[in-house]
Amino acid sequence: MVESTSAPLLRERFPTLERSTYLVSHSMGAAPAAARDALVAYVDEWIADGPEAWNRWLPRIGEIADGIGRLIGAPPGSTFLGPNVSVLQAAIATSIDFRGERNEVLYEALQFPSLTYVWKEWERYGARTRIVPSDDGRSIPTERICAAITERTALAVISHAYYVSGALADIAAIQRRCTEVGALLCVDAYQTTGVVPYDVRALGLDIVTGGSHKWLCGGPGCGWLYVRPALVERLHPAVTGWMAHERPFAFEAAPIQHARSMYRFGTGTPTIPGYVVAQPGHAAIAEVGIERIRERNIRLTTRIAEEALARGLRVNTPLDPEKRTGWIGIDFPHSERAYHELIDRRVFLDYRPGCGLRVSPHFYTADEEIGRFYSELDDIRSKLPS
Repeated sequence: MVESTSAPLLRERFPTLERSTYLVSHSMGAAPAAARDALVAYVDEWIADGPEAWNRWLPRIGEIADGIGRLIGAPPGSTFLGPNVSVLQAAIATSIDFRGERNEVLYEALQFPSLTYVWKEWERYGARTRIVPSDDGRSIPTERICAAITERTALAVISHAYYVSGALADIAAIQRRCTEVGALLCVDAYQTTGVVPYDVRALGLDIVTGGSHKWLCGGPGCGWLYVRPALVERLHPAVTGWMAHERPFAFEAAPIQHARSMYRFGTGTPTIPGYVVAQPGHAAIAEVGIERIRERNIRLTTRIAEEALARGLRVNTPLDPEKRTGWIGIDFPHSERAYHELIDRRVFLDYRPGCGLRVSPHFYTADEEIGRFYSELDDIRSKLPS
């Protein structure tokens, strides 16, 4: 275990960092060299053993899922994998009966669009979507979200942090409100897992979804789902397949008998390459520790925000580090043009309309990279139209 957060951590394991200034882990974590080794090992097993390799691959699904579970305080066997969050939340949607009076799905106006597409489509099957508005396009008062959750709410789908601003939602208070009225809460923790510590058991969370390609440095293709163990047998997803059967290799005719475990959220043949490639990133996060990652991230994001304000730039992320996830949004005239210039100079970050540049350090970020970012940005801004 590394012992300090004053210096970048495990930097030598991430080859991309040798050739770029990498400030985009909120969108795509840097690739660990061990991910390539994991992919090569997968192909070698396939070549060597053909279909018999499944005897090694299938148990890894549970192992990798439990590795993510340990990062969020989940008990063994309560986390499962899927290709992405949209598919996993669609599986949750098919587990809910919307034919009665409790038919509302509540989500906030700042929810990531992909998930709003999923839930809006469920109006075909009796769901009634309800959106909690934002006054400023960056945050929503907790009291407003809680007041919108009523006895008609079947499920609230809430971002742990809003993708347009990085502002954190008070998921503890929202879960308490859901429990009070008998609704379920599904937290999308894609924007926080790996950089903001939280414990699903301590918070009493019902359902949490996330993925690997952001702060977990796992690349695309490895989404994950946590379900509070007491809820599992209540949920019978219709987005399903042979891997969700209690006896998948019995190849029994329909109807399915769902697995009693989290494997009931499986579908068809699993995407093993995406899962095994993600595991080295998960392991790096566990080795460093999310508390340590958070400490370093707060120090560096505070510097990023302060330097932006000193230049007269607009910061669209909460200045209080306890109210934000791990990145800072910076906006100014022609910021989108500056973004493309920065990418050309291999300063990696991203841009979102209404937010501006999104800039994030991670555990492997060196202090001097913040200096390089601002040096390049100052040069670019000096050449932009006034």
